[in-house]
Amino acid sequence: MEIAVGALSGMVDALPGKLGDLLLQEYALLSGVRGDVTFFQAELSTMHAAVLRCEALDDPDVQTKNWIGQVRELAYDIEDWVDLFAHRVDAGSHGHDADAATTSFRFSRWIRRGIDRLTTIPDRHVIATELQELRQRVVEVSEQRKRYSLGLHPQVNAAGSAVDPRIISLYADSASLVGLDGPRDEVAGMVTGAGAGSDGLKVVAIAGMAGSGKTTLAREVYGLISSGFKCRASVSAGRRSDIAKVLSDLLSQVDSEYSYTRRGDAADLTQLIGRLRQHFNDKRYLVMIDDLWSIQTWETIKYCFPENNLGSRIIITTRIEAVAKAGGHVYRTHLLDEADADTLFSRVTFGSVGGCPPHLKDVSAQILRKCGGLPLAIVSVGAMLANKPHTRDEFARSGLEWQWQANPQLEGMKQIIKLGYTDLPAHLKACLLYLSIFPENHEIEIERLVRRWIAEGFIIEHRGSTSTEEIARNYINDLIGRNLIRPTQLNHDATPRSCVLHPVIHKFIVSKSMEDNFVALVHAQQQDVPLGNGSTVRRLSLLNSGNKPDQDLARIDGAKVSRARSITVFAHTGGAPSLNELSVLRVLDLQGCEGPLCLDGLCKLLLLRYLNLNGTDVSQLPAQIGELKCLETLDVRSTKVKELPPSILSLGNLMHLLAGNAKLPVGIGKMKSLLTLSCSNVGKSATANIVQELSGMASLRELELFCDVTQMMPEDKKQVAFPSDGFRSLKKLSIRCSSRPSVAFVAGALPKVEVLDLKFEKGLSEESSSGVSGIEHLSNLKHMLIEFSQDDAGAAAVVRKVTEMANPNCQVITTVNVDRKSDK
Repeated sequence: MEIAVGALSGMVDALPGKLGDLLLQEYALLSGVRGDVTFFQAELSTMHAAVLRCEALDDPDVQTKNWIGQVRELAYDIEDWVDLFAHRVDAGSHGHDADAATTSFRFSRWIRRGIDRLTTIPDRHVIATELQELRQRVVEVSEQRKRYSLGLHPQVNAAGSAVDPRIISLYADSASLVGLDGPRDEVAGMVTGAGAGSDGLKVVAIAGMAGSGKTTLAREVYGLISSGFKCRASVSAGRRSDIAKVLSDLLSQVDSEYSYTRRGDAADLTQLIGRLRQHFNDKRYLVMIDDLWSIQTWETIKYCFPENNLGSRIIITTRIEAVAKAGGHVYRTHLLDEADADTLFSRVTFGSVGGCPPHLKDVSAQILRKCGGLPLAIVSVGAMLANKPHTRDEFARSGLEWQWQANPQLEGMKQIIKLGYTDLPAHLKACLLYLSIFPENHEIEIERLVRRWIAEGFIIEHRGSTSTEEIARNYINDLIGRNLIRPTQLNHDATPRSCVLHPVIHKFIVSKSMEDNFVALVHAQQQDVPLGNGSTVRRLSLLNSGNKPDQDLARIDGAKVSRARSITVFAHTGGAPSLNELSVLRVLDLQGCEGPLCLDGLCKLLLLRYLNLNGTDVSQLPAQIGELKCLETLDVRSTKVKELPPSILSLGNLMHLLAGNAKLPVGIGKMKSLLTLSCSNVGKSATANIVQELSGMASLRELELFCDVTQMMPEDKKQVAFPSDGFRSLKKLSIRCSSRPSVAFVAGALPKVEVLDLKFEKGLSEESSSGVSGIEHLSNLKHMLIEFSQDDAGAAAVVRKVTEMANPNCQVITTVNVDRKSDK
């Protein structure tokens, strides 16, 4: 579908519930306002149903696209109104202790509310006016749908009648294929391999991202080994599988008596499965099933294949890892290496290997980096360039700045990539499009992405014990399992620590995000914000585009992005918009951007949930930062901030505080919502007090301590000791020591800690002690990570031995890091 309905439907779905929560509050709404909110609930629920109907269409008409765009903008504005309501009207009137339900307290609260009502009458009239305007827009959008019956009529599935772009792979000339010999022989060996149980039915699944050559590889293997099977067939399933048709096609290939003229019973799956089982029962068969998309489809098709111990084989291809694993043995396709990519590109573009003219070699190398070793991209772009003039400028412009619609060769590639996006459920479409915010080939930290998704409202918490962060990580695993994103670094438990998008998929989602006004991407020197099909910027990503001097950077006009929900800057801070006009901002991510940073207006961002200043030049946070009551994540690592303002203690929703070198305010232990804390300078004079204060934080799940121990300190101040009566919920502890560490765990300490991560720069090899004691007291320890300098290998071995003896079920991983750079 050409519009990001999936990125919208989740928000439209959540709004009626959000409005219901608003009605449950003790807000004294003006006359008629409560009725407006109830009206929105009912109307948005109806709109959501219509949105889902539109989402099922493959090729909606222009009117439907425009209607969806209006619903999207309307839903954004209603949600902004809901989220701002409490702050503008009853700010500060609901922060009282619920237990103080005395008569005098209730009376004083009634008086305060009366005063609030009097002092906020102008605001209430503004709110009522805004609601009336929103109601008029809802009525207008709703009437438009009824007037034109938008999204209600079934449409022909255009994808079903169009030529399958994968047809090229099915009939490619084997002699022209590159880098396929090794994979072909490996998969053929997996399929035909002898050994124990080799006479049983064997299923081999070829899995990989779109365009990686799965169909081509399967066809080559099928052709190579087919002579050993008298009964063989090859069928294609597709995303919207008509299983009866697939089985009918399969039966027509293996049973000569079943012809196209006898397909009156094709819709009867029971008869088809029974006939296929009967036919295969006494035969050694080879079947290739291309392009499987769901486990359910495979679970139905597999009943056709009886286990007859005759060495039968099935080859399937799929983009979905779960489908591949359900099939059996899995082979994962690989991208072409640099040499094979260059060979394939030269053959397609210039007609021969080594045929690239000298003046185009550097440009060709850049184009191949854009293709990222993906065979489909190399062939498609090469075929497009083969018909272009081979002047350097024209070649570079066409090869580096793809225009999907203007080139038939690229349109076929787009349709293949698009299938993976179209198959996503609504919530994953929004999450995938969100990655277009990051530059091409940017390594995205999983924790950063998860917290941003949550701040944007993409993760809807369900009933049960699963947290929003766990749900978000499941979304990431699903996208990885669909071969849409790739993990680049793994944690100790094999979960992804970071991920990256393939350049072709990145280009696709950037195109889609811009088209649907999901994200506005602006290069540093641009004077204006390019808009897609909408007039309002909801998410802005400011990108680098060369080493431009500061004075050439254009500052984005704040008025044009005043309704933005997130702003991310990868360029110089000089191009960032002023914060004073960003009243509905939820995410402000400036990580790693260069230049002086102005935080004027920051404390007016009442809806801000995620603030990332990591690696910036900021030296001081505003004293009133405690006014950001919605803030959930604050990251000031690797900055010049020396001390956090005391007002930070009033951030009741703050869950992730990454303080870096900044000194924590006294009373940090009173922050009841903190799940993650990263802080430094623990090894200085107040070490014992800080650890003792932190130990009482019942909600804390993950703690990172940077211990900067100096030679001049007395011995008792150098020790970081964890008491037996604290950190009752902590599951991961990371300790970074610069020198002469002394870490002690007393009996009963850290009862729930599963991961202990120790990184020492130096000093671990002291003969008197390994520097760590009491590890045997960590009864629930499952993973211990030790990173040390090369000179400390002996002491690290001691720690490892003690840990393995005391905790036999604990996995210990040791690594050497000679050039230690602490990330504070």
